[in-house]
This record gives sequence, structure tokens and C-alpha cells, in this order.
Amino acid sequence: MGLFSRLGDAARQIRLFSLRDMAWQYAASFGVAIFGALYILAAGRVLGPQDFGAYALAMAVPTVVNALFDYRIQEVSIVVLSEKASAEDSARNMRSLFLFDVLARTVAFGISVPAGFLVLRALGIDVDPGIPWLAALGVFGAKVGIGPAIGIMRLSGKIHKYALLQSLDWALRLLGFGIVFLLGQATVETAFLVQVPPAIVINLWILYLARGIAHRSYGPIAGLAGAADQLWIFYRERSKLLFSSQTISAVDSVVKELDTLICGIFLSQHNVAVYKIAKSIAGMAWKCVDPIFVVILPNVAAYVADGKMAELSTILKKTTIYLLAIALFVYLAGWALVYPLAHYVFGPEYSDVPSIYPLISLWIVVALPFIWTHSVAIASGNAALQAWSGLLGAGIGIAALVIGAASWSLSGAALGLSVAYAAAFVISWILLVKKKIVTW
Repeated sequence: MGLFSRLGDAARQIRLFSLRDMAWQYAASFGVAIFGALYILAAGRVLGPQDFGAYALAMAVPTVVNALFDYRIQEVSIVVLSEKASAEDSARNMRSLFLFDVLARTVAFGISVPAGFLVLRALGIDVDPGIPWLAALGVFGAKVGIGPAIGIMRLSGKIHKYALLQSLDWALRLLGFGIVFLLGQATVETAFLVQVPPAIVINLWILYLARGIAHRSYGPIAGLAGAADQLWIFYRERSKLLFSSQTISAVDSVVKELDTLICGIFLSQHNVAVYKIAKSIAGMAWKCVDPIFVVILPNVAAYVADGKMAELSTILKKTTIYLLAIALFVYLAGWALVYPLAHYVFGPEYSDVPSIYPLISLWIVVALPFIWTHSVAIASGNAALQAWSGLLGAGIGIAALVIGAASWSLSGAALGLSVAYAAAFVISWILLVKKKIVTW
């Protein structure tokens, strides 16, 4: 039996994801990882550490604010639409999910712009006043309304369309930056500007496709008549799930971009740029395994709905062992490749990247074996458990980042990030076992 056949058999034995969905989600993840990381790496190389440090800090503000208003609607959509309901009720839920997502993203956009001005000024960074606007608009254009669209595409088995469009989005952004570079106009401002049109166009495309899927699955989704009342009813019925999801997103922001702002307080712009590049390379390594997180929830939800918790626990034990082996391989492979990448691509200005990479990517080895904990908590109706795990992990992570950056500069910040990423996964696993949601 060949290697690929054995790997396929192993994946089928785990039974928490379909190989087809996994393959398409890998296409999306690698597309985003390659084009998205290339964008960050190209910006870092072209702009230089000083300007790229300003870019990273300006980008961090709307990302953190959006995380505070991110209710993880794609996951909420999967949970809600997986429930037994009439097509009419499902259609109403779809409308409420969409309106709730739009409202949350609009509020986040309104806060992101003034917050961007204030934060950059407080950090003593002198940039064009248009940069906070462009940074916030790019995030808003990419995210508004898209949560339920992704959820319904995942449920309907159309994840391949989302995968292709997600990759196209970052490919177009990279192309735009390449054009302004060739024209000699590559600046912090244009690095943000070229991201806005692709983000909006691809978002609208995904929404259009999702609308067609929803129409075929549930019938016509009503207009705005009665939408406000229905949204309020939906909010009251789902408030616990929504706010637990919001808490998870808020604490996730610690390792998405709040860490960058913390580094901005203690490190120079040059070191912030080095930190961001090393973090982006670690993010590329994580994208090699990230699809497991994305495709596993619907399948875990099916086990929970059927009451097969004992069988699920057995599968999860095997899954954890497989994931640990994969994590070690990804970690060591990234460590081996980071030096030639930093040396030949970025040059001497980023010579510290290889030295901090083993620290900034260490979380992969700890987090990947427990990547399923979030899905189990959500699917089993224990979103609050995941929220508490996230809160505790965020507290530990913030403390680690502050102490690390203040005491040991770049290396301390890198290790602090790994602690911040890994803590929530480990705490979630401990709580799931302690509450006997899974047996170990």
C-alpha cells in the first residue's frame, strides 16, 4: 500500500472530516497562506523595517476592534442551521444572522477609524491621516456580512467555491501591491489602498453565491419587512451563544493583533517589523494544519447530536496523537526553512528573524493536538466553557507578552506569543475533561 493510501486510510479512521472538504479547505488555506503571507513578506521587504513597523501597527487597530465585535457568525450559523426547523424558520434565521453580522461590523468600522488615529498618535507614529481610514475600510470590506455566507457554504458542501475566492482575494491584493511597486509608488498608504477593492469585490461575490445556496435550500429569504422584530427575537434566543462566541473572538484578538500593539509599546518600530515577519512565517506553518479546525465542526456537531460522545472521545484520543506528530513535523520543517528565507529574501535588516522563530512558533506543537477543543465545546452547547478558556488564556497571554517584551525585548515577546496562543487550547482541554464532556 502506498504512502498516500495509508494517509487516506488514517484520515478515514479519524472520521471527523471528509477528505473532499479537507482538500478544498487546504486549497483555501494554502492560497491565503501563500498569497497573504507573500503580501506581508513583500510589504516588509519593500517598505523596510521602519515603515513596515508602522504598517503592522496601523493594521493591528481595526483587526483588534473587529475581533471585539466578532460573534463568529459562521460557526453560529452552522449550529443554528443544523437544528431541526422548517425551511421558513431557517430562512428567517439566515436573515437575522446576516443583519446581525452587518450591524456588528458597521459598529466596529465606526470605532476603528478614530481608534486608529488615537493609538498611532499615542505610540508616537507619524503617518498620513488617511491610513487609519484605509486600514479600517479594508477590514470592513472583507468581513461585513460574510459570516453566515461562509457558514451556509460549509454546510452545503460548497466550500470549494469559498476556497477559490478566498485565494483569489489575496492574489489580487498581491498583484495590486506588485503594480504599485513597479510604478515606484509602494508606500504604507498604497499598501493599504490596493487591498480595499479586492476585499469588497470578493466579499460581494461570496455573498451572491451564498444567497443562491440559501434560496435553493430554504426558499426566498424575506426582505426587511419585520426584520427588526425578528432580529430582536433571534438575539434574545441566541444571546448566550452569541456573547460566548464574542468573548472567544475578543480573547483571540490577543494573538491576532493585540500582541502587535503590546510590542509597539515596548519595542522599536524596527523590532516590531522583525516580530511581525517572524509571526507571519509561523502563521504560514500553521496554515498547513489550520483546515482541520475549519472543517471539523459540522462533523463533531453530528456526533454530539446523535449522542455518540463515548465514540467521539475515542476518536479524539487517536486524533490527538496524529496531530502531535504532524505538529512536530511542521515545527521542525519551519525551523529548517526560516534561515534561508530570512537570509536570501529579506536581507540583513531582518537578521533576527531566524533567532526568534523557534520561540514564536513553539505554540504549534502545543496547540495543534488540541485544535478540536473549540469545536467540541461549541457543538456540545458549552460555548461558555470555551469563552472562559479563552479569557483565562488571554489573561495569561497578555501577562506573558507584557513581561516578555518588557524584560527580554524581542525574544521575550516571541515566547510570550507562543504562551498566548497555546494557553487557551490547553485550558479548554482541561475543562472539557474535568466536566466529563469528553473522557480521557
